[in-house]
Order: sequence, then structure tokens, then C-alpha cells
Amino acid sequence: MIALRLAGVVAAGAVGVSALLMSSGARVLPAAAPSPSMAPPPAYPSPVVTGPGSQAVNCAAIPNATTGQPLSDSPGDLVPAGVVAVTRCDTPLTTPPPTVAPPEVLTEHVDSFVRLLNTLPAVPAGQACFHIAFPTQLSFVFSFDPSLRRPPQVLVVDRGCAALVTTTADGITTRARSYAQLDPMPIFDKLWAAQPPP
Repeated sequence: MIALRLAGVVAAGAVGVSALLMSSGARVLPAAAPSPSMAPPPAYPSPVVTGPGSQAVNCAAIPNATTGQPLSDSPGDLVPAGVVAVTRCDTPLTTPPPTVAPPEVLTEHVDSFVRLLNTLPAVPAGQACFHIAFPTQLSFVFSFDPSLRRPPQVLVVDRGCAALVTTTADGITTRARSYAQLDPMPIFDKLWAAQPPP
């Protein structure tokens, strides 16, 4: 039921998705929330560790990637095809580290969630960013079909700029999409909660 509903939303575009959010009680953000101002992150280690397939993700290995720098986007999809699992990570950024939620791995309706993210618009030039340090960093890690031999993709939730961003190892933003009018996090939570237990 969720797959049919979300697939119809994606096909209808951002207007249909907004309607789903309103009807389901998900939050549609009217404006950007505060963002961290951070030093450039260290070189990216692979967040994938041991485990079945490509679903074992070490959220603690994801470095801080919200630099507070201007966001730029590149043509093409935000997330490529071939994703088999999406892990939602909450990574501590402060010492002592705060208590964080355990990783949540989505393996059902993954294609629908990816299509939703790829409908998000580029960050408008006038969209405000606020440089406030958060104690944790939210991110999504996309694991691909092993046959593709593609490394996992980390998509950081920049809460200050209301944007989803990918960065290079030296902190340069390569992709950035705005979620100021459409927050995908509640949709992920609903899909994750509805899938069968592992």
C-alpha cells in the first residue's frame, strides 16, 4: 500500500508529495533551520564495514561534512540507480558524544525513496543558511548492488541550509538539493517503520 501511494506521489511530482506529507502529518518546512559551521572534514573512509551484502554501515566513521560553505549542484540525479539499502545515520560531533539513535536500514521501497529525493530542486540562491553547530550530523548512506562495484554514497542532511548535500573528501559540495518545502525524513521514517522486521 505504501509503495503504491509513494510511487504515485513521485510520478505526480513535488505537488503530489506535498499533499502526502500534509495528509500523513509529516512536517513541511517553511524555511531553513540552523546549520553548523565546521572545519573541512578529513578524507572519507568507506562507511561500509563487515556484514551481509552492502548493508553494514558504520555511522561513526562518517566525518563531519557540513562545512557551512555555499552550496552548488551538478546536473543529473542526486542519487544514482542501483540502490539496494538506505541507512539513516545519526553521528555524534561533540565530546563527550551525545546519545544517538541506532542506525535505521531501509530495504523495502528503496527505489521509491530514491525517486523522491531525485525530484528535489536545487538550492535557490536566496535560501538562507544559519551556521549553528549541532551535536550530531544526520545523513543517509546509499548502498548499491554489489554487482555494480559502486562505493556507498553519503548524503548529509545540512539542517541549517535545509539541504541534502554530497561532498568530496576535502569538503567541496558536489551536489545540493533543497528540502525547504519538502522534508524527506518523515517519509523515510514511515517507510522504515512499515517494512517487515529483519
